[in-house]
Amino acid sequence: MPSTPRRVFGMFRVVVHLTRGATKMLLLFPLIGRERQRREIKRWAEGVLAIFGLDLVVEGTPPTPANGPRLLAGNHVSWVDIYAYLSVTEVTFVAKSEVRAWPLVGWLASRIGTIFVERDRPRDAVRVGNEVRAALADGTVVCVFPEGTTTDGTVVLPFSSVLLSPAIDTAAHVQPVSIAYHAPDGTLCDRAPFTGDATLVGSLWRLAGGGRSTVRLTFLEPIDGGSADRREIARRAEDAVRRSLGHDPAPPARDVASRARQGLSGAPAAALRRPSSA
Repeated sequence: MPSTPRRVFGMFRVVVHLTRGATKMLLLFPLIGRERQRREIKRWAEGVLAIFGLDLVVEGTPPTPANGPRLLAGNHVSWVDIYAYLSVTEVTFVAKSEVRAWPLVGWLASRIGTIFVERDRPRDAVRVGNEVRAALADGTVVCVFPEGTTTDGTVVLPFSSVLLSPAIDTAAHVQPVSIAYHAPDGTLCDRAPFTGDATLVGSLWRLAGGGRSTVRLTFLEPIDGGSADRREIARRAEDAVRRSLGHDPAPPARDVASRARQGLSGAPAAALRRPSSA
């Protein structure tokens, strides 16, 4: 168990690192080109993982602008997920609007082009869909988390098809991505998940000074957005992520509504209502 002084020092390092990143974005980014901005964001994201003692392992082939429009669809464990992605590739995220209010983290998320969705306003999905379509049409890699919430990593919740529609509309490929956090002994890391009533400060406290863990980010085989309807693509993407993480295959699409009501693989239905970190 890490000592309190070690955690306090870790928290201090996080604040300094985030402040440094914000300062660079405010003063340096207007003066440099996109490629250098991308390198700065990558180094900054790698720094976040390093402070938390998270060693990144990447499997599969991350997308690049040369691949054409690409929509990433992954399982979601923590707000830290985005730093794993940003350490590997240039990507725009779709995140809950609450993230925008987080100190420093929210401002930084806004500056890198995050598309925020008001989850308590159903009609906002139309605006978000249009923004995602525009980003894909511009060749941007966009990442969504179709579970709609975070989990502790022991389950994969049903993938909603709604956020995958823009990929079909723009003939973009949907690339499933799985993420998992492991302790040195190979068990799931219990300090990374951001679930239930967790707060950002509480999450930072658990992560800071907590030793070393591994975050494994796996880019799976892309799915042609024009190969099936959005529900079938969502099921195939979920199935790919589940298999990558060692879970049972996704049930047929017709069972999704039942799974959403009952919970998946023993997960309580209440898990479906937990706040998402992004």
